[in-house]
Amino acid sequence: MQFNFLLMMNEKIELNLSTWEEIKKIFFDKKFDNVILFSQPRSGSTFVSHVLAKELHYNDNFFPEEFFINRHFAYLKHFVKKHNNFFLNVNEYWYRRTDLKKNNTMYLYLYRNTQEILNSYQKAKELDYYLGWEEMINRYRRFFPEIENIKLAPLFGHKVWENQIKKFDNAYTISYESFKTHKFYLNSSVRRDKITNLKNIELIENKNIKKKFTDEMGGKIPYKEKIKINFNLLEKIYFFIRRKLESRKKSRKNY
Repeated sequence: MQFNFLLMMNEKIELNLSTWEEIKKIFFDKKFDNVILFSQPRSGSTFVSHVLAKELHYNDNFFPEEFFINRHFAYLKHFVKKHNNFFLNVNEYWYRRTDLKKNNTMYLYLYRNTQEILNSYQKAKELDYYLGWEEMINRYRRFFPEIENIKLAPLFGHKVWENQIKKFDNAYTISYESFKTHKFYLNSSVRRDKITNLKNIELIENKNIKKKFTDEMGGKIPYKEKIKINFNLLEKIYFFIRRKLESRKKSRKNY
């Protein structure tokens, strides 16, 4: 198994970074059934998850973060337990990642340079689209006391994964930088000229990438996508009530 080993001295982290091409080869060589992509806000996960899901042939069983936003962790855990042959991406649930273990599943973490993520925060603030990502990350700090004093939020996120990756089988760190060789990637200057919607900064108006969740839908999951989640009526009622009973603000452990 070949990796690009990079010691990121400037960020004080040590991770084996794999390119998307390497991940693709490993995936098909090992014949994984499922892929779970962990990421953090503004790491490029919208672009990467859509592109990588297509590269790995998950055209129908692709579940981006919109499926799980504002859901109790029990919902995600039950999804993973009950479903198979899926690709999903989540930006949250940092504390509970290791509770998502499943046989024949590839676990990925999307690594993007800390400064690039901070720049994306700033861009969001300038466009009046900042959604409190640093504050969200800061609420995870108390669950990781050995690294909670790391100042920069994105760097703290990388360190969380550095500690967690050892607890998984078949876990890899995929480089956002490597996607700059992908045919669907546009460089930052082109993106600035062509894209005004922040959520689409990495999702280019390329017809080969079909974005399933549009602003016209108001951020809601289209019905034809929603029915792909195989929960029965009792399960749906249970998760609806559980979400209502536990406020997101009460326990960041589960969100």
